[in-house]
Amino acid sequence: MTKTAIANGQVETIQKAAADANAVQDACNLVAVVGCFHRHLLALHHADVCGDDLINHPVVIAFVSKLSSLCRMNFDREMAAFTAIDKLQRGEDVEYEVIPL
Repeated sequence: MTKTAIANGQVETIQKAAADANAVQDACNLVAVVGCFHRHLLALHHADVCGDDLINHPVVIAFVSKLSSLCRMNFDREMAAFTAIDKLQRGEDVEYEVIPL
């Protein structure tokens, strides 16, 4: 059986988070999107949305989708990033692909 949760649309914190999750879909400033996402993650957590309910909240999914889109995420890029961070952690330089917006 699949577990479900209810996102209360009457809560102002959730309304604002949803409005910003919609607004950032047209954004291209990664730092601003991450900052906004962080602010709403904390606000949702303070509104007692936590654990699996937070990870699967529609607002969180929308922000993660935008971050994935901005980074042009796909399986190959993700695997290349993990290979690169292993090298960076060992103090090695890495070359990586830059895909313009």
